[in-house]
Amino acid sequence: MRRALALIDYAVGALRRRAAKTLALTVGLAFVVGLFGAALLMTDAIRREYELLADRMPDLTVQRLVAGRPALIPASAAAELSDIPTVRSVEPRVWGYYFFTAIESNVTIVGTEHTGEALDVAVSDGRLPREGNEVAIGDGLAELLGLRVGDEMGVPLAGEVVFSRVVGIFGDDSAIRSADLVIARPDHARRLLGVSEGWATDLAVDLTTQDEAPVVTERIAERLSGARVLDRRLLRRTYELTFDTRGGLLALLLVPALAAFLLLSWERLSGLGDAERREIGVLKAVGWATGDVLAARIVESAIIAIVGAVLGLGIAYAYVFWLGAPGLADALLGWSNLRPALHLTPAIDPLQAFALLGAVVVPFVAVSVVPAWRAAMVDPDRALRGGA
Repeated sequence: MRRALALIDYAVGALRRRAAKTLALTVGLAFVVGLFGAALLMTDAIRREYELLADRMPDLTVQRLVAGRPALIPASAAAELSDIPTVRSVEPRVWGYYFFTAIESNVTIVGTEHTGEALDVAVSDGRLPREGNEVAIGDGLAELLGLRVGDEMGVPLAGEVVFSRVVGIFGDDSAIRSADLVIARPDHARRLLGVSEGWATDLAVDLTTQDEAPVVTERIAERLSGARVLDRRLLRRTYELTFDTRGGLLALLLVPALAAFLLLSWERLSGLGDAERREIGVLKAVGWATGDVLAARIVESAIIAIVGAVLGLGIAYAYVFWLGAPGLADALLGWSNLRPALHLTPAIDPLQAFALLGAVVVPFVAVSVVPAWRAAMVDPDRALRGGA
């Protein structure tokens, strides 16, 4: 233990004496760890948001396909499915997309009578619609259109303009779910989307037990021709694969940065100045073995690696959760005009964090082994006399 503490004490002192070199390597390592860490933290946090969103989805979603494309489904089909065993409820839903030419983006229009709690969105200004042409909109849409509570929003439809009165704006804490959202009463949503009475966009099916989903899916397919049934668990898995793929591709693009840093580290660690040679010569002259010098040099690299890694993770955390990951968010969420402002809840997987440290720190320490061995093999007599 005393030997280990002595090696650490010497390594810290040596790093202080070579402050410029130490700082360059530490900052470089922190930058690389920060890049990989930001991609990891961002992917995990967004995946967690969409997992929570998937938990709010119905167990099964029933759509009607015509010529392979989604089409409106008769609302009366809900009655045909409600008596299937383990089906708790079947609700016809009216929702769809509308392209706003003014902002060149699609918005999602949803007709519902549910409360904000059931929708998993919170109104920060105003209230949810209660009657007539009232709507509540996402803060991203409100900002782009310059709308406030009490304003009228015109939607061109079939040669006329249908006006909606904004009575609520959703808060930015739920922006990832509500930035492009327009909530209206079912009748008004039908008018905005052109959905006739007696028809629905899809059917939301809730089950008493999710394990029966495959059996219920078969029953639904038997009763409704042309039906496509979406399982919530499969949708959740799709979200996970989507963000895992994007995060993996982003991390793959950063591998050249890691390789370049390791090459630079090799060059910096391999170059021994006259002062370092004399220092090693003195150590060996006073009785340090080659193994001791080698261990001390590796400890120096390990200290740089640990400090740089911790600093890099801190930078990544601040970049993602405090600054909203500018630039990186575009790569994972897209470049839509209605891309939500991010207020992510930290979701850190310890195993992935350790894997990240292993992928960056271990190669850095490994790269330092050969330069450390070459330094340990310096002849003390030649080093003290200033020879090569």
